[in-house]
Amino acid sequence: SEFEIALVIMEGSRRDEPEFASILKLTQHTEVAVEFCGRKDVGFIKDTETFPGVLAVVDQQEIDLEDLVEGPIICLDNIKDPGNLGTIIRTADWFGIKNILLSENSVDPYNPKVVRSTMGSMFHVHIFETGNLKKTLKKLKENFEYKIYSLDLKGKKLSTLKPSPKSVYIFGSESHGVSEGLDELIDERYTIEKKGEAESLNVAIATGILLSNL
Repeated sequence: SEFEIALVIMEGSRRDEPEFASILKLTQHTEVAVEFCGRKDVGFIKDTETFPGVLAVVDQQEIDLEDLVEGPIICLDNIKDPGNLGTIIRTADWFGIKNILLSENSVDPYNPKVVRSTMGSMFHVHIFETGNLKKTLKKLKENFEYKIYSLDLKGKKLSTLKPSPKSVYIFGSESHGVSEGLDELIDERYTIEKKGEAESLNVAIATGILLSNL
């Protein structure tokens, strides 16, 4: 594994239960450390009301921009909702998209709600957090020959999009869209055709629709 992992098991948990027994058996053949702690200590660690008796402590990956430049990139501009980000990560993993670029002022990808909503997909993708999205996109264009595409309400039909591995697909927030300062870098805009009366699509849903077309 690319991750360093340790398991923390609450003292008093029934280790003979099938779930615990299978986990402990797996650790015997890996470098995963197993620690035990008391109920009081667990109270300081967990951030949910219910606790299954075991949790994992995982070392965060250090991702560089260069780790993203193999295949298409999903770029998220000012995405604030942890549920949306987690769903996008999980959906990207489902469609085999490994690269996610996250702008400044977006939700922390290691927010507990984000991690839980990925349902494990957090460990299958590369997430690069940039401190200057405009500068990073410019570098992708100039140094790595990527094309920049945005998804918004005014653009070509999504059905006309021709997928390419050297593509960045930008999604902005539902309330503000893609930041105006990025306009000069965008090569083309695409729109998911509207047939009903809804004003906008949830950003996670829009990402899923795009990914199904790649």
